[in-house]
Amino acid sequence: MKNFFLFLLLSSTIVNSDELSSDFYEPHISNTYQGQLSYDPLRQNYPIEEMRRLCEGYTGVDTAQIKCEKSDKQKIIVCKYKCSMHWSITN
Repeated sequence: MKNFFLFLLLSSTIVNSDELSSDFYEPHISNTYQGQLSYDPLRQNYPIEEMRRLCEGYTGVDTAQIKCEKSDKQKIIVCKYKCSMHWSITN
Protein backbone atom coordinates (compact mmCIF):
# COMPACT_ATOMS: atom_id res chain seq x y z
CA MET A 1 0.00 0.00 0.00
CA LYS A 2 2.87 2.33 0.82
CA ASN A 3 4.41 1.69 -2.62
CA PHE A 4 1.11 2.46 -4.30
CA PHE A 5 0.96 5.94 -2.73
CA LEU A 6 4.58 6.54 -3.62
CA PHE A 7 3.81 5.57 -7.22
CA LEU A 8 0.84 7.97 -7.33
CA LEU A 9 2.95 10.80 -5.96
CA LEU A 10 5.74 10.22 -8.48
CA SER A 11 3.41 9.86 -11.46
CA SER A 12 1.54 13.08 -10.62
CA THR A 13 4.86 14.90 -10.29
CA ILE A 14 6.00 13.65 -13.69
CA VAL A 15 2.75 14.75 -15.37
CA ASN A 16 2.92 18.19 -13.78
CA SER A 17 6.55 18.70 -14.74
CA ASP A 18 5.79 17.74 -18.35
CA GLU A 19 2.94 20.24 -18.50
CA LEU A 20 5.17 23.02 -17.19
CA SER A 21 8.07 22.24 -19.49
CA SER A 22 5.83 22.19 -22.56
CA ASP A 23 4.76 25.81 -22.00
CA PHE A 24 7.82 27.52 -20.56
CA TYR A 25 11.45 26.97 -19.75
CA GLU A 26 14.36 29.32 -19.34
CA PRO A 27 17.62 29.15 -21.25
CA HIS A 28 20.50 27.58 -19.35
CA ILE A 29 23.85 25.95 -20.08
CA SER A 30 22.30 22.54 -19.41
CA ASN A 31 19.70 22.97 -22.17
CA THR A 32 22.12 24.56 -24.67
CA TYR A 33 20.92 28.11 -23.95
CA GLN A 34 17.43 27.43 -25.29
CA GLY A 35 14.12 28.64 -23.92
CA GLN A 36 10.43 28.44 -24.65
CA LEU A 37 7.67 30.97 -24.03
CA SER A 38 3.98 30.88 -24.75
CA TYR A 39 1.69 33.85 -25.20
CA ASP A 40 -1.85 34.71 -26.19
CA PRO A 41 -1.64 36.97 -29.28
CA LEU A 42 -5.06 38.46 -28.52
CA ARG A 43 -3.93 39.74 -25.11
CA GLN A 44 -0.16 39.96 -25.30
CA ASN A 45 2.54 41.26 -27.61
CA TYR A 46 5.19 39.07 -29.19
CA PRO A 47 7.56 38.25 -26.28
CA ILE A 48 10.86 39.40 -27.81
CA GLU A 49 11.62 41.66 -24.83
CA GLU A 50 11.13 38.74 -22.44
CA MET A 51 13.43 36.59 -24.60
CA ARG A 52 16.05 39.35 -24.56
CA ARG A 53 15.78 39.66 -20.79
CA LEU A 54 16.17 35.91 -20.28
CA CYS A 55 19.15 35.79 -22.69
CA GLU A 56 20.87 38.86 -21.24
CA GLY A 57 23.49 36.80 -19.42
CA TYR A 58 24.27 34.80 -22.55
CA THR A 59 25.18 37.70 -24.88
CA GLY A 60 21.59 38.18 -26.09
CA VAL A 61 18.89 36.38 -28.03
CA ASP A 62 19.74 34.97 -31.46
CA THR A 63 16.86 36.21 -33.59
CA ALA A 64 17.75 33.75 -36.36
CA GLN A 65 16.99 30.93 -33.91
CA ILE A 66 13.39 31.85 -32.98
CA LYS A 67 10.54 29.65 -34.13
CA CYS A 68 6.90 30.29 -33.17
CA GLU A 69 3.96 27.99 -33.76
CA LYS A 70 0.29 27.85 -32.79
CA SER A 71 -0.40 25.38 -30.02
CA ASP A 72 -3.02 22.75 -30.72
CA LYS A 73 -4.04 22.60 -27.06
CA GLN A 74 -5.09 26.23 -26.70
CA LYS A 75 -5.31 29.42 -28.70
CA ILE A 76 -1.75 30.39 -27.83
CA ILE A 77 1.51 30.78 -29.69
CA VAL A 78 4.55 28.88 -28.46
CA CYS A 79 7.97 30.37 -29.27
CA LYS A 80 11.18 28.40 -29.00
CA TYR A 81 14.31 30.53 -28.97
CA LYS A 82 18.03 30.20 -28.49
CA CYS A 83 20.46 32.62 -26.89
CA SER A 84 23.53 33.83 -28.75
CA MET A 85 25.94 32.08 -26.37
CA HIS A 86 25.77 28.91 -28.46
CA TRP A 87 27.90 30.74 -31.04
CA SER A 88 30.58 31.45 -28.44
CA ILE A 89 33.77 29.39 -28.28
CA THR A 90 33.57 29.38 -24.46
CA ASN A 91 30.65 26.92 -24.37
